[in-house]
Amino acid sequence: MKVLVVILLVVCALSEAKRFFHGDQVLRLYPTEEQHFQSITILEENFPIDYWTDLHGIRPVDIHVPKKDLPRVKVFLRRNRVNFDVFIEDVQKAIANQVSDRALQFDLSGFDYNSYHTLAEIYAWTDSVIAEYPDLVSAEDFGSSYEGRLLRALKISKGGEGKPSFLINCGIHAREWITPASCMYAVKYLVEAKDGSEENNLLNQMDFYVIVSSNPDGYDYTWSDDRMWRKTRSLRDSGSICIGVDPNRNWDSNFGGEGSSNSPCSATYHGPVAFSEQETLLQRDFILSIKPKAYIDVHAYSELWMYPYGYTEKLSADNDFLGKIADESAAAVFATHGKRYQAGPVGTTIYPASGITVDWAYDEGGVRCSYTSELRDTGRYGFLLPENQIQPTSEESFAGIKVIANYVVNGQC
Repeated sequence: MKVLVVILLVVCALSEAKRFFHGDQVLRLYPTEEQHFQSITILEENFPIDYWTDLHGIRPVDIHVPKKDLPRVKVFLRRNRVNFDVFIEDVQKAIANQVSDRALQFDLSGFDYNSYHTLAEIYAWTDSVIAEYPDLVSAEDFGSSYEGRLLRALKISKGGEGKPSFLINCGIHAREWITPASCMYAVKYLVEAKDGSEENNLLNQMDFYVIVSSNPDGYDYTWSDDRMWRKTRSLRDSGSICIGVDPNRNWDSNFGGEGSSNSPCSATYHGPVAFSEQETLLQRDFILSIKPKAYIDVHAYSELWMYPYGYTEKLSADNDFLGKIADESAAAVFATHGKRYQAGPVGTTIYPASGITVDWAYDEGGVRCSYTSELRDTGRYGFLLPENQIQPTSEESFAGIKVIANYVVNGQC
């Protein structure tokens, strides 16, 4: 009976959420001319749509539309000759199908890396990894979130002084579940590395820091209340009823500029001031304290491998060098499972974005090899990537990360 109750808990964690999405759909729009962009902007002003990908350039854009608004939205799009496809027929069904029926897992014994895990499970997993590999893994706790949850990095190191390091950051956007899952796999690959393996050779020469969930309040909220939540969970005294800040618009790098919003209700709200969020402020201080030679902020989705800048089309001083590494990472990704990740600067590859991690790390954090990735897929599942894609996604992502790591050990970062 106890086993049955525990199994039900992981399923009900989502089914009992306060916000449901029954009958909601994700539409892919195909704007091809200026009039289409104007029409989509009008659509946004009149309906509560949620952009899953941003409207920028002549390329498809994915929007999440509530069931009650679908008939009018589709009529509007047809009248304005904006072509579209239905990518997700029922968002709530896709949410239910994303997680498997299983018992909650709080230690390494039989731990299933091919499942999405609650925050409580992730914390317990970090404790178990530290206990299992005490000579290799240690906790680098760097504070608490707005709601008091632990901010933790796992340091994977064979010891020794003066080694260069690589910081891998996952889960900054709460609804991007594949990113914490891929970070857990990254830790697994490193701690289980065999003598003579590439991973072991890297660990002989460098240290890794892995933040599995850098927005724990938001991530926990995606399990308990709103699967589509993106931001932090901070409250403001601004009079707005809206909660939270986009933690990847809150960094002091062209703060408040293009690609961020000053509306507290926007998914890309940059916050009242740079580093207003505990999560970003404390990660900033952590970066400055460990001085990594490489940094990657892992996101989903779109299958991209990017580098500075996001806030401007101006190329960084290291553009050619960073582009060479990104191209090699994309090639390593392709060699793993045949996925073609596009490489390039953030602002011209995906969309303009200000106040983002990768630009701050490069400009202010002193991290020459600063990257951000967008993992699977390209929109068929979007943020609701099935569990059977966790392992291949993690394998290809780590293949790209190892390319950067080799530049670290070679002293080029």
